Amino acid sequence: MNIVITGASGFVGFNLSHYLAQKGHCITLIDRDDYCQRLVHSSPLHEMTFTCCDLASDRFSLPQGTDYIIHLAAMPHVDYSYHHPGEVFRNNTLSTQAVLQYAADHRIPVVLASSVEVYGGEFGRVYSESDVYAPVSPYSASKVACETLAHSYAQCYNLPVKIFRLTNLYGPWQLPDRIIPRNFGRMMDGLRLDIQGSAVRDFLYIDDAMKAIEQIMLHGQDRHTYNISTGQGTTMQEIGELLLSLQRSTGDVEIRDQEPTQSRGSSLVVYSGKLREELGWKPQITLEQGLEKTYRWYQEHPDWVRQFSRQYQTSRGSHEFIVDMARYVAPAI
Repeated sequence: MNIVITGASGFVGFNLSHYLAQKGHCITLIDRDDYCQRLVHSSPLHEMTFTCCDLASDRFSLPQGTDYIIHLAAMPHVDYSYHHPGEVFRNNTLSTQAVLQYAADHRIPVVLASSVEVYGGEFGRVYSESDVYAPVSPYSASKVACETLAHSYAQCYNLPVKIFRLTNLYGPWQLPDRIIPRNFGRMMDGLRLDIQGSAVRDFLYIDDAMKAIEQIMLHGQDRHTYNISTGQGTTMQEIGELLLSLQRSTGDVEIRDQEPTQSRGSSLVVYSGKLREELGWKPQITLEQGLEKTYRWYQEHPDWVRQFSRQYQTSRGSHEFIVDMARYVAPAI
């Protein structure tokens, strides 16, 4: 099939492009830049068409015969949205509306990426697709708006739309301003781990997420929403202990009680019931296995990781730890 992936130079888009290309699909890549230097490191993707485009503002056209648009493009960092709420909300909603309009005009089915952040997050709860929206951050509010836009286009224009909500993913090529790759970078540089001890999150290895997205695209029901998650909660302190075990170390760990912003719920654990029951998907890689695979990858790619050393060496008490703080004021590469 001919598949267009927006946000193709991002963590999920880059991995998904590889995965679907290996399955024999013809992939067209769209993104505003390759600021994080993923695409230039991957020769198989050089054979794919890459269109540099800001979907929120630029006119664009897609190849004739496009079978699906997988819309991943977004400003995805929750903490960045805390500091720049208007920019994130405008970018995410305008780019989504533009993609939906193009898809409706050309009758192209859309698979829309959303986030489990739309649930908010409270201790003791395991969320399912039927739970109501309770966004905490401007980022999660933008995702609620994008989902609502998608449903409106499905209703008004009979556009085939499927939505998936991603949990906290991790794996190769993830920017080290997220907890797992950030601490891998710190481990590589001999720094103590930087962990928030009280938060609970649902971590899924990227390869399992790619398989889920493919299943939703091929076999999911139109106008339905699917959680992509494990249903298992892990505290940040437990993540720190697992990382130390990879290093075979009893090294220093800095554990803080609170996040630097109030932009996240305290606990966000999500069950992927529809995906399991309708499509037979379930995670194949345990957290321990996934962390070991990821740590090995970061050790094998030190040059890529260390281009972000300023961010992962900076305290999370400063917003300068967020890569997007530099990305959106720097010229596109």
